[in-house]
Amino acid sequence: MKLFHAKYAEVRHGMIDIREEDFYLPDQHSVRRQLRNNGFWPIRIHEQRPPLLEWADVRSRAWQIQLLRALRFQGATASAGTALLNIIEGETDPKRRMAFLPTRTVLKGGGAFSEALRALRLFDAATMAIITAGERAGDLKGVIQHAIEHTEEKGKGMKVIVTALSWLSFDIVNIVGTVWGAQFGFIPYLKSQGTKSSDPHAAEKFDHAIKIATWINGSLLVFIMLLLVSGVTFAALYWANRHRADHFTSKFLMRAPIVSSYLRNVSMKETCKLMQRLLDGKVPLADALDIIIDGVYEPSTRLYWAESKSRVMAGVDPSRALARWPLQKGERDQIATIQSVDQLAEVYTAIAEERGLMAKSDQRRLAIMGMVTMMVLAGATILTMIYLLLIQNDSFLDSLKNLRSQ
Repeated sequence: MKLFHAKYAEVRHGMIDIREEDFYLPDQHSVRRQLRNNGFWPIRIHEQRPPLLEWADVRSRAWQIQLLRALRFQGATASAGTALLNIIEGETDPKRRMAFLPTRTVLKGGGAFSEALRALRLFDAATMAIITAGERAGDLKGVIQHAIEHTEEKGKGMKVIVTALSWLSFDIVNIVGTVWGAQFGFIPYLKSQGTKSSDPHAAEKFDHAIKIATWINGSLLVFIMLLLVSGVTFAALYWANRHRADHFTSKFLMRAPIVSSYLRNVSMKETCKLMQRLLDGKVPLADALDIIIDGVYEPSTRLYWAESKSRVMAGVDPSRALARWPLQKGERDQIATIQSVDQLAEVYTAIAEERGLMAKSDQRRLAIMGMVTMMVLAGATILTMIYLLLIQNDSFLDSLKNLRSQ
């Protein structure tokens, strides 16, 4: 489906009126056919394309939350479709009005509320599933709050990840910059300056010290660059094979000390919380499992939900199908006692809270490990620089002694 803007002529009472209207159809022929079927004469039809940076400056998480809150407020006095149409008609931002056009076209054509919202391409699969299920169950106003909570929680998780990566990148850039500067700037400068002492022993000592500094700093540079290249390569391979639990990157992540525990706890917390919101939003269990599987990438968590879905679809009772690794014994015992979907949502809420506390504990351990690693690398870099400064100072003192002896 594409968005088109049509200019056409309408003959009424012997008078010709020129009108313009937006259409959300597969191609220009469909637009022309619809106009002619309505008795209009097409003049010009062209496709409307959104701005190149629309996804960066318009389709933000802030707009998602703002729109959901507006729907909750407007929905108190009007139907969902009318509320959404009122929001569209009241929008003043030109870029957002452009993004709203497919949604407006669906609503004007008599489409369902969820279909119109899906045409906006603003919300993720979980949010749309909650809204669609709420619409089918006749409780759309009640489930919008769950959609808002899901969107806000997703934004908080993204902020934590971005902040951690920013600090890590800052430290790495500083260390790499210092090592590169020493290897290709400071050491060549010292070598070109040489020592002014006429004592052969002092000159030999200076050359030996320069060689040691070059070797130490070069080794540190090679180690850091190999570490960075290996990390980037591993991340790229993992992302390219993120749906394969048998890939060596996935197996490594499931066994890596501390890291595997942290990633598993964070992923279980997020997916269990999402499961609770989907179930509270009237989404069927099978559909909820599909949504979670499509959105989770941590290997052990993805394996848990995938195998749970296979067992549920094979006819196994959910209390048995969902009670398996990587859930702990207490968590499995809780799930084994459920009698209804509402109870399952409550159990997953409790599991999410517990996993959140475990993730915070792992996060502290990871932070300590990261600080120690950075301190070791930074310490090696600083010691190398101190050694180079000592070489420079010795050369300067030898030069002074040489001047005094003349």
